[in-house]
Amino acid sequence: MIRDAVPADARGVAEVKVRAWRAAYAGFMEPALLDALDPAEETADWASYLAELPADHRLWIAGEPGRVLGFCRTGPAADDPDLGAVAAEIYGLYVEPGLIGTGLGRRLFGHAVADLEARALRPLCVYAYLPNESALRFYERAGFVRDGVTRLGEGDEDAPDVAEARLVKR
Repeated sequence: MIRDAVPADARGVAEVKVRAWRAAYAGFMEPALLDALDPAEETADWASYLAELPADHRLWIAGEPGRVLGFCRTGPAADDPDLGAVAAEIYGLYVEPGLIGTGLGRRLFGHAVADLEARALRPLCVYAYLPNESALRFYERAGFVRDGVTRLGEGDEDAPDVAEARLVKR
């Protein structure tokens, strides 16, 4: 089941994010950064975000009410003016590590992309850390193509020294 997130999902989103980051990024992010991820702090951040969700953002949840198995967050591609005024970005896709390979991430990502396309937002972009080859392959299989644009980190303290590649679907 894929549904809109509600504020009550904040804790589940936070817990999935922490587990997913620790599993996916252990090989190339500083262990101290991953160890410092705090589910309680993340819960507060997600609760604030969901309470004031901008109209042009979406946070999709995979899972029944009260249970988050994965999530995908989308919105404007504000940091990419070269893509045009109606470009959108998939800000993140995270799935419970034990569910990777089950098709859940593919369905969740497909739902998010279909929503953006239904709202006539194009092109679409997603960033993936360059060392995360499995994520890059996932997005390429979904029809996204690396366009040569890279950036360091996420524009904040999360991973300032890890390069990300931009993938675009026109």
